[in-house]
Amino acid sequence: MLVATDGWQILGVVALAVIPYFERPGSWGRVVALVVDSQARGLGVGRRLLAVAEQAAWDRGCVCMEITSARRRTAAHAFYRSAGYADRCGESARFLKELIP
Repeated sequence: MLVATDGWQILGVVALAVIPYFERPGSWGRVVALVVDSQARGLGVGRRLLAVAEQAAWDRGCVCMEITSARRRTAAHAFYRSAGYADRCGESARFLKELIP
């Protein structure tokens, strides 16, 4: 996890998970959290945090990055697209099952 600060104020946080592939060489990185303070949005904080996460993933052998986001977060989706990420939901399915009763 990386925290961006401006003096004592936290401006943003990014957290990365590195998951090894079983079916091929390498790993994939997953941004599990990317949060930027609403007052700091549009200042490049998120882009810098994402770049650091991508470099950390690359340094750990990742060949692909993933970010998931709720459909209602359209501003975040525009940001991810501008950073080179593609929405691939139409090409695959995601199935979840809660294990807690």
